[in-house]
Amino acid sequence: MAVSTRPPRLEFAHEGANPTLETIEYVRAILRAAETPISRNEVLRKLATWGHSTTRQTLNAAIAFLGADGNLAEGSKGLIWLSEPSAKLAEAVRHATPLR
Repeated sequence: MAVSTRPPRLEFAHEGANPTLETIEYVRAILRAAETPISRNEVLRKLATWGHSTTRQTLNAAIAFLGADGNLAEGSKGLIWLSEPSAKLAEAVRHATPLR
């Protein structure tokens, strides 16, 4: 099978919103440590206290990336990390429209 000469369509990277691996890991750590749902503003504040501020666009891209496998849920009270997503939830997330 020949390898395509075209680059793949990027799913999470967008102009002005490309989180680094460091940002993704920080956001993941914040969400995993939160015992209750946490707002995006709280995530941004926590990142700033760690000396790692970022834009809301970049935070949204990191959240979309982390949520793509069903490890993250968002409700009216904020974001919450799901330790072991059910197969049904993971399938629903894979077929959902990404957050932008």
